[in-house]
Order: sequence, then structure tokens, then C-alpha cells
Amino acid sequence: MNYDEAVKEVLKTDSLFEFEETEIRGIKFKAFKNTPKTLPDLLEYGKDRREWGDFIIFENERIAYDDFLLQVKLLGSYLQNDLGVKKGDRIAVAMRNYPEYTVLFMAIVSIGAVIVFVNGWWTTEEMEYGFDDSGAHICFADRERIKVIKPFADKKNVKLISVRAEEIKDILSYGKILKNAKNRDLKVNIYTDDDCAVMYTSGSTGHPKGVVLTHRGAISATFSWLMAERVGGLLADQEKLETRRPSSILNASPLFHVNGTHPNFLYSIARGSKIILMYKWDPKEAVDIIERESVTRITAVPTVVADLVAEASSQNKSLETLEFLGAGGAKRPPPQVGVEKKALPSTDIASGYGMTETNALGIGIAGDEYLDNPELAGRLYPPIQEIKIVDEKGKELNYGELGEIALKSPANMRCYLNKPEATRDVLRDGWMHTGDLATLNSNGFVVIRDRKKNIIIRGGENISCLEVEGAIQKHPDIVESIVFPVPSNRFGEEVGVCIHAKGDHSLSNVSIIEFLKDKLAKFKIPVHFWWINKSLPRGATDKLDRILTKKLCLDNQWEKFNGSQ
Repeated sequence: MNYDEAVKEVLKTDSLFEFEETEIRGIKFKAFKNTPKTLPDLLEYGKDRREWGDFIIFENERIAYDDFLLQVKLLGSYLQNDLGVKKGDRIAVAMRNYPEYTVLFMAIVSIGAVIVFVNGWWTTEEMEYGFDDSGAHICFADRERIKVIKPFADKKNVKLISVRAEEIKDILSYGKILKNAKNRDLKVNIYTDDDCAVMYTSGSTGHPKGVVLTHRGAISATFSWLMAERVGGLLADQEKLETRRPSSILNASPLFHVNGTHPNFLYSIARGSKIILMYKWDPKEAVDIIERESVTRITAVPTVVADLVAEASSQNKSLETLEFLGAGGAKRPPPQVGVEKKALPSTDIASGYGMTETNALGIGIAGDEYLDNPELAGRLYPPIQEIKIVDEKGKELNYGELGEIALKSPANMRCYLNKPEATRDVLRDGWMHTGDLATLNSNGFVVIRDRKKNIIIRGGENISCLEVEGAIQKHPDIVESIVFPVPSNRFGEEVGVCIHAKGDHSLSNVSIIEFLKDKLAKFKIPVHFWWINKSLPRGATDKLDRILTKKLCLDNQWEKFNGSQ
């Protein structure tokens, strides 16, 4: 059975994934027919699918699913009846990955309100912009975030509620709310195309954009991943299927990132998984958790995945319970795929591509296909998405031609908050224009070449920053690199690179140029080099920050940079 046959078999035998043509905001989409309609419906759906006694695990705390649902209801009742929160009101959450975060998420959406996922790494100035933009006047925050928000809270009429900071005076605490809340029925009508969340992207220039997501969008993404798992099961080795363990997820991503909320948390509800939250990323602790909790699934950014594999290798552990190790949010260096598989032979190494604007849904690849073709980004998750590659005017291109990825599905965002022009730029007739340049072959596989704005034009020749980075990353002594254009009087632009190498390296500009001679055309090889001995800058979603790196290099301001967050 091949992939397409497996998709057809699942659609034929499982009515859960049946879809129909539906009109959403005046545009026709393929949409699921029998899945839950809203996130509160998803909570009910998850009741009968539990594979563990515990649902949320954090350090020494363990919360069963029924207890989680009770906390959601108590908190939702308090918000609705005591704080007067109405349908459509926006409530901000700013904290680390505490269990309270997950309760707040579902309690807020269960009363028809909209959760604003505040980036926990923002400064006070950035926080103030986020509250102005979102219009949130209630915020649940931990101790660190209260310090950042408090300077403007009174001025902006923001009611702060502390989480795990009971001792802060004059601020209502989450613990007291939950202790005194009454179990009252939630009274609200929620519809599938109602807004459920605002999640901020990392703007490469200017302020970040608030992505407005709907209940249908989140549900569409979650059940597309479930179907993809079902398809993979039909293609898997029978012996592997017979030894499959109950689903256990280690969430190594912040819950203010779409990877933390969607393919980790929401997926865990629908799949019946238990989910383990980490206070902060620590690869040694992660290895211990995987063994202790029989973790079967991790999806995280490539740097976290690489950290985990390196730690497991240093301890000579193969993490046998781990069935799925997915990387997304940035391109994994192709040589790393084989390294990870060698270190974790019983694990399917996978890659996913999605955006905040698509509820993280998009394309993916796993297993032998990925090992044999590590350059591939993957194929569409079935069955309700459509994809095309378009030119600058939006015209669909032929197979193999380089253009911009456009995705269409009910998982696409409703809009950018307060930014109608930016919305029109990327969302056209239901198609999300991603800004990523790629090719698509006749088998449905996508190879991402670069971001539209990450092209260096040297004397009329287009150079992909990602292509140059990919070649550089093949060097075993290089940890990270960022490529960017450097102004040139002769060519307009030339290739510059900032490199973070291993501490004991003996590399030089000349040695890198020599290393690249057989990997890149001469005009693509960097002529300007910067070397640093710390992690390169990252934006709010943990992607390498090309804009900031370029500025630091060209302005010679590295002494002001203290390392990535």
C-alpha cells in the first residue's frame, strides 16, 4: 500500500475524517464533517480516549483528566460570573509552562472569550504594545511577567491576576480563585467559526502581528494530524504497530508558541495522551523524563531536538520508548537527520512545516522517506488542505518551478488583528501566501528553498541564504550560521555570514571558503565573515533572527548582545 492508497483507505473506513465542501466567510473550503466543532467540544471528545490515569504532569504534580475538566469549569465560571467576562472579550496569559496555563487556555475559550498568548520573552515596551494591540484588560501572569507588565498595568487598566505568586500584595491570585470558585454551568453559545485565540508572530521588522485564530481552525489542524498518524499506521511495519505504547508527549515548546499549544497540547486531548510540561528546556532533564514517563512523542524546534539527541548520545541512551521525534519552526540541517536516526534507531525522525497563521498545519515527512530525502519539507497533511506554488502575480506555476507556497484550508487564520492591509497581502481568496519559496514535484513533495525576503542579489544572480547556510552547516565544527546580504559597490550585494562554531575549533575564513568550494558556485561563497562564541540571536518563535544578526555584524555591536534568550 502506498501513501495515497493509505489516505483513501482511512477516508473509506473511518467516518471521523469525512469531509464536505463548506462556505466560510464567503469562500468555499473542504472541511471536516464529523469532528468536534469547537474547543469545548474537543474537551468532551477527549473524555473517552484517555490512555493514562494522568493527563498533565509538571515536576511532582500530576493532574487527572477529570480534575483538569473540573478546574476548567470552575475557572470559566469565575471569569463569567464574578469578573463579568463576555463572549469575544480578550484575556491575556503571560507565564511559563505551568499546568495553570493549559487550564486557562481551555477555560477562556469555553466561555466564548479569546485567549491572547503573550510572548513571555517580551520586554515591558513590547508587552505594552501587545496589550494596546489586543485590547486585553485581564491578564493572568507569573511572578516574572508581573514585574514586566506592572509598570503600565494601571495606566492601561490591566487587571493582573497572579499565578504561583500568592505573596504579591494587592493582586488577586489564581490559587484563591480556584479555591473559592463555585461550580456553575457555563452559559454561552459558541460557534465553530468564532475566534478563540490571538497569537503573536515574531515580526522581522516593526511590531509583531497578532494572528486571529478560530475554533474551526484549531480543530482542523488537530484532526489533520490525527489522520496523518492513522495513515502512517497503515504504512508502518506490523511488528512496530503491535509494540506501540500508550501516547505520552513531552512538550518542550513554550505554550505561547503555536507548536506548544497545537501539535502538543490540543493534540494530547484528542489523542488521549498524557503531556509533560517542562519549566524550562534542559536536555539532561528531558532524557530523564522520557525514560521515567515512557515518552513516545516530541515535536520541537530543531535546536531543541539536536540538544536532546546530543545529550542522549553523551549518556549512551537510545530512548527506546520515543516513537516520534519531529522538528519544525525552522529548517533542520539535512545532515542532522541521519545523525538523529543513528543515535535513536527505534525512533521515527520527522519534520513538519506550518505557521502560526495556519494553526501550525501544513506539510510533513517522517520515517524512511525522510531519511532517504532529508532535503524534503514533506507533503500536505490530508485530507482538507490544498497547496499551490505561485509567482509574484499569484499565478500557479508548474511542477519543479520555484515560487511561493500558498496553502488553503479551514485552518488558515481569520486575519491579522487590526491590520487589514497586511491581511489582504497574505490572505487571498482563502489562500495563505506564506512568503516561503519552494518547488513542488508531481508526487506532492515540497522542497523549501528560502524566504522571499532572504534572497541575496549579487550582480543579477539570486542567491538563497538558506542554501548557503545548508552548505556551511555540513561542517562538523559549526554549531549555527546566519547568512545575509552585505552592500557592495560593485555587485550591489555580496554574501556575508555570522558563524557560531564549537569552542575547540581551529576554523578560519580561508578554511570555510576551501570547505565550500565543491559545494557551492563561487559567487555563492561568503566573502564577509563574523565569528562569535555564543548562540546566535533568535526571534520570539525561536527562529534565527537574520535581521538582528545583520545589524549587529554591520554595525559592529556584538558587545551589546548578551546571547539568545
